[in-house]
Amino acid sequence: MSTITWDNLYTDHSDVYELLVSHEDYQDHLIRAIENIQPLTGTIAAEFGCGTGRMSGLLANHVQCLHAFDLTRSMLRVAHEKKYRLNWNHVSFVQADSRMMPVRESWADFAIEGWSFLHIAVQNPGDWQFQFGRALDEMRLVVRPGGKLVLIETLGTGQTEPNPAAKYREVYDWLEWEQGFRPEAIRTDYLFESMAQVQEVVVPLFGEKMFDVLIPSDAGIILPECTGLWWLAV
Repeated sequence: MSTITWDNLYTDHSDVYELLVSHEDYQDHLIRAIENIQPLTGTIAAEFGCGTGRMSGLLANHVQCLHAFDLTRSMLRVAHEKKYRLNWNHVSFVQADSRMMPVRESWADFAIEGWSFLHIAVQNPGDWQFQFGRALDEMRLVVRPGGKLVLIETLGTGQTEPNPAAKYREVYDWLEWEQGFRPEAIRTDYLFESMAQVQEVVVPLFGEKMFDVLIPSDAGIILPECTGLWWLAV
């Protein structure tokens, strides 16, 4: 097996990625924050960059219908396995680039992405505003007038207060100041059952420095995480 890095995580280590994200937000702060922005009951949702279906699972319990998309086949394989195992009969998964969606206009009540669009910016440093903007345009395309766009991205792993890297802050400032998105910060801490899990999924991606910020608890081992939500009505 190849060494796990951020460059090959999504294509070669989708199972490891799922193990990581399945331990995030043990407090269930995220779904409550989303519902405060966009009531979910009875809605039709479009999810961009769904990955292994981590966010899809949160939404599936609330929405009427969810159409989810991701570029990476290995991530969708895990998402499809979850769909059939958990009987998400009202959820579809389709392979697609968030910047060029194979769908018609104005059919979703809201569009949402989690930890996906920032990756577009990081992978395209020379023209990240253009590439990120293409994904936002596709979101606007699928959402009905009056609907919402909801973006979810990191504000710092191992942080108890929002403290994103400077290159991420540049993206978030652009969203807020130039694109008109409203921000909100929450905690979405990870809870791991054992140090072996920390060694398997945290250290390869975030480094051994994370050992210094782990919080032992009766429930397991907590790794603090701050997450941002940005939303815009269209």
